[in-house]
Amino acid sequence: MRAAVAAFVVVAIGGQAHADRRDFVGSAACGACHPAELAAWKATAHARASDRLGASPRRCFACHGTGEAPAGASYWPEVGCEACHGAGSAYAPDDVMRDPALARALGLRDVTEPAARAALCAACHRASTRLVPLDPSALRAPVHPSIPKSP
Repeated sequence: MRAAVAAFVVVAIGGQAHADRRDFVGSAACGACHPAELAAWKATAHARASDRLGASPRRCFACHGTGEAPAGASYWPEVGCEACHGAGSAYAPDDVMRDPALARALGLRDVTEPAARAALCAACHRASTRLVPLDPSALRAPVHPSIPKSP
């Protein structure tokens, strides 16, 4: 059986999922197989989301970091791959990623549909923050290029 599946541990705390540091692989690991997406992401403000925070409160990393914030720690001071796609240790192995249904079952968030992206992005880009896009339709736009699907 896949070792990654056994290593993936999610504990429910107060109705929210809680992921451990070992559940995350980091954007560099994602970029090993998805170099175009990683390169495009590096050119975005998401890659530099914490640059202007300085000594800001930990709660700021709920939007400006990647990890299991706001329930707990932020492991990377950036809005990396797993901030949108979910903690990747269970779905990151190549054989799992080649099976989209399995990858989603193991935690990969599907953000291919504009409505799904808008809902996810709105968690940080909402009226109570200064992260509101100038154009509300920007919440529905792709953040990085997609790899064309093979026929």
